[in-house]
Amino acid sequence: MAGQIYNMIQKIITEKSRGNKVIANSVKTKIILKGVAIDKYTPTSPDDMAVIQKLRDIAKEFGLII
Repeated sequence: MAGQIYNMIQKIITEKSRGNKVIANSVKTKIILKGVAIDKYTPTSPDDMAVIQKLRDIAKEFGLII
């Protein structure tokens, strides 16, 4: 299923920031620092299980369930 990584990134940012743009930028920065190049993924990008697992771990650290 293409685009799963993109959707996960968007969900993490949306749920963690709750509409606050400053927090959204902070969350994006944290995801990048944890090794996921968020600009690389689009809705048509192929999925990589290693990146999906990394995003699940990041979401867990943020206290989110995705």
